[in-house]
Amino acid sequence: MLAKFYQKNIIEKPKLIFSILLLILIIAFYFSKDFRLDASSETLLLENDPDFEYLKEINDRYGAKEFLVLTYSPESKMNSQNSIESLSKLKNELKSLNWVHNVVTLLDIPLLETTDDSLIERIQNFKTLTSNNIDKDRGFNEILNSPVFRNFVISEDGKTSGIIVYIKPNKIDKEIKTNRELEIKEKDIKIF
Repeated sequence: MLAKFYQKNIIEKPKLIFSILLLILIIAFYFSKDFRLDASSETLLLENDPDFEYLKEINDRYGAKEFLVLTYSPESKMNSQNSIESLSKLKNELKSLNWVHNVVTLLDIPLLETTDDSLIERIQNFKTLTSNNIDKDRGFNEILNSPVFRNFVISEDGKTSGIIVYIKPNKIDKEIKTNRELEIKEKDIKIF
């Protein structure tokens, strides 16, 4: 019975079926302009997810900074004076932007094995690649061979470095988020 219906209405009337499918497709494309996908963390996570609640609690307690990661690949060697000066200049230019809170680069990493000072002196007065009287090659190799910083701040081959740009908190976004949470809670109350 289903085979006869399919044969009679679908197979024997291809122009009609094609026209109907084309009409459906045109309507779908027309209304796709109104389609909005909200892929924010509020919609992608379960509302009562204990891990999400824990994350919100930690962020409320300690704060969470938004950041942007840039990469820096100089034409000369990363530990050359020219590359260090260029990176320092780029860091200062980024810090001067009004939406930037802080910038962390390869130049800010404390070097603990590069000097022969005692451990306490190294910790209290840590040196960086921009410090005076530092062997840049030795310091660069320390960073490159560090399990903490390798593939985090600098690539394995030492040719690309990461620049972390911390963004100033936007109070307006925080107010919007708070208002959105209030609206969601109000809707939940009205539903039940």
